[in-house]
Amino acid sequence: LSCFLGPNWRPDPMRQRLAIFFSLLLVTAAFSRLGQTPLAAPRTKSVAMAITVWTTEDAEDKAQKVVAAAEKLADATVRVEEIKSYYWWDDKVNFDPEWRVVVTTTSPFDTVQEVISKVHSYDLPMIIYDLAELPEGHAYWKGVLSLGEDAIATAETLVEQRIVACAQAAPDGTLAVKTMAPCKALVEEHASKTGRSVSWTAINGNEGYLTWMKGECTGCK
Repeated sequence: LSCFLGPNWRPDPMRQRLAIFFSLLLVTAAFSRLGQTPLAAPRTKSVAMAITVWTTEDAEDKAQKVVAAAEKLADATVRVEEIKSYYWWDDKVNFDPEWRVVVTTTSPFDTVQEVISKVHSYDLPMIIYDLAELPEGHAYWKGVLSLGEDAIATAETLVEQRIVACAQAAPDGTLAVKTMAPCKALVEEHASKTGRSVSWTAINGNEGYLTWMKGECTGCK
């Protein structure tokens, strides 16, 4: 260095110590970065799965109360349709006009059940929902048949044979039945006699209604 700085140049001890100190700081910082845990990836918000919930009321104004309550649920869409319900009571087939309320929402079922139960007029309402995944050996089922003019006669027959707990006929001729797993084959057998098939969906719902279903389907025991 004396070739550039001259013959009288001598290194400054203080500057040397400072240079060494700052060099050590830089090396320490570099090794610290190598040992750091990688930054976590940003979390993505999970998307709630939508469920479709079904209930019925015996009057249109009562159904609208359910609609008003259900519309406050998360991401809710609600529709209402008039149906004819058939069920077994007092040792015979009974019929009642009803209004079916169908709610699709991302709220959990427990929340939906609580909201609907608070405004429902029945002591024991039907509050059921379709299952996206099928548990092994599932007991409770909803079947849908496209029957046209035969919907009402089929509803009466299936209820009378006690192989469905209830049957609901819509104006478009579709029939929705609620039944237990052991009765499914008998429902399919009846449908096949007229060249029809059954579209099945596993369901779950309020405990009281599921218990009632089980007690009503006596024709397949």
